[in-house]
Amino acid sequence: KGYTKVDPQYRRYGRIESVNDFRTRRIKGLNGVTGIAHVGDSGEYAEMNRTERENAELMIDTYGGVYGVTRQAIINDDSGSLLKDNPMEMGYAAATFVTETIIAFIESNPTAPDGTATFHSSRSNTVTSALSEASLATAISTMENQLDLDGRRIVVKPRTLAVKNVLLELIANRIIRSQVTGHTTATTTASDVFDKGTNNPLVGILPGDAVVRDPYWSDANDWYMFADPNDVPGFAVGFLNGKEEPSVFLKNPEARAATGSGTDPYTWELDSVDFKVRMDFGVAAVDPRAVYRSVVA
Repeated sequence: KGYTKVDPQYRRYGRIESVNDFRTRRIKGLNGVTGIAHVGDSGEYAEMNRTERENAELMIDTYGGVYGVTRQAIINDDSGSLLKDNPMEMGYAAATFVTETIIAFIESNPTAPDGTATFHSSRSNTVTSALSEASLATAISTMENQLDLDGRRIVVKPRTLAVKNVLLELIANRIIRSQVTGHTTATTTASDVFDKGTNNPLVGILPGDAVVRDPYWSDANDWYMFADPNDVPGFAVGFLNGKEEPSVFLKNPEARAATGSGTDPYTWELDSVDFKVRMDFGVAAVDPRAVYRSVVA
């Protein structure tokens, strides 16, 4: 319950991978299959082939912490909430940590498998434009008009538009959902295509649920766009054996009564009830063609 309370959105940003151990896992990068040729009547079929891109590397690690509630604090807690709510609070802390770690990794602009930063001017996938009809149209066009290393056109369809706060969410939804623009006359600027008339030319250009408001992004003005990570993953998020929820443990008491039978419910050293939370996960940059960002100046 505590983990789901955060409502983590990382599935919209990265493809979830089930990892069996803590060794580095290579995620193979492949370009498209080429070699379609004319066959005709009784002709021979040409052998098709594909080339490889640099492999991404995903490695998970262990994260967690311990928290002890003292005997006196428990006795003084009339409501019993210290023990009852502690596992949920630790689950909440774990979800927050995972989400913050993944977003911080994306915002750090990690090096892609080809040795260049994920967001780089050479890829045309990083700009400084505020979110608007024009900047969104440019972003979508940039992602859709890409070639692989063989010069072959690839299909990258933007799926998620991530923003930090409600104001930018409202602007984003207005751009992709509003049937009208609110303007009836042309202006003297280059944005006449968006201002002239009453029909919104961008309505429906992204799926209706494309806009994601996630308060864990660091800047209120920046915006990010991602392809469907199950199609073209910009990032990968790995969990040990596919287990996304954290494990919460309660330490067994180590004090046994010197006379009679039974054990003391508190630890031997500190007169406390101790909890531990543990999770195993990691995140990696995979394919920069699936991502686009604007760090607004």
